[in-house]
Amino acid sequence: MADAQKAYVAGNWKEAADAYEAACPKEPDSTRAECYLWNILALSQTGNAQSFKTAGKRLDSLIRTTNPQKAIYADLMMTSAQFKLYLGKYDKAAEDLIQAIETSHPHQTIVLQKVCQAVKAKVKSEDLNDRCNLLSNPDSLKAVQAVKSTPAAQPAKVAAPAPQPAKVAAPAPQPAAPEPAPVVEQPKEQSKAAPAPAPAPVATTTAPAATAPAATTAEYWTLQLGAFGTKTNADLLVTNLKKQKISCTIIEQPRGERILYLVQTGRFETKDQAVDFAANKLAPLKIEYQPLLKR
Repeated sequence: MADAQKAYVAGNWKEAADAYEAACPKEPDSTRAECYLWNILALSQTGNAQSFKTAGKRLDSLIRTTNPQKAIYADLMMTSAQFKLYLGKYDKAAEDLIQAIETSHPHQTIVLQKVCQAVKAKVKSEDLNDRCNLLSNPDSLKAVQAVKSTPAAQPAKVAAPAPQPAKVAAPAPQPAAPEPAPVVEQPKEQSKAAPAPAPAPVATTTAPAATAPAATTAEYWTLQLGAFGTKTNADLLVTNLKKQKISCTIIEQPRGERILYLVQTGRFETKDQAVDFAANKLAPLKIEYQPLLKR
């Protein structure tokens, strides 16, 4: 599993997909769905149309067999929303994202907000706007989730039926595409930071602060987590990551008449150290990143 994760972070999609294929059947029931979601993400990025089609079928199968009360279910629905977005099925993407929000857990808020921005840029939906706005109001979101999870009243002496996992229609076969993966569009103000097209599984443990051995030379590696046209958005990302015990800095970079606000973390002696940190601490939290050599 560790080798598969490292191959994924390094962008070796075929190697990662094969490694997950071998590792997932050996995983315990509690983590097997998460493993297969990583496998789906790796398959979707190989650039092969048949692999993308296989990834879509596996995603639909996981959704049908996963209990919506489990945290992984919201990750599956977020991924489905991104697949639909890539295929141009914007209304379906909005429906899946609403379901993801309504079944989400607090640690999934950051990536949900990013997916909201991408989907809202393609479809106008008051329901989606309402649900996305709830992400900044945890109490209101909990109230909506409580209503959704409350079973309807049943006639006397009649047992309520067991909750069934939501079913999602399988995406249409993916034609050969020049893009290597179903990458969700980032907001115009944010640069693309990492190759991952969709939210990856979220770890339930708290990640420690981003620390690494101090560089002994003038050169060192850092991880860029985003680039924004407004400082407010950069501050929001830093605040959210701070809650996950990941320390970040904001670098102001002039770009013509504009200023980009770069969010970066860590100071690593080698690229391997940076990638290892990202694989262990950022990828499980679905944090996009890009290793950068600083001089």
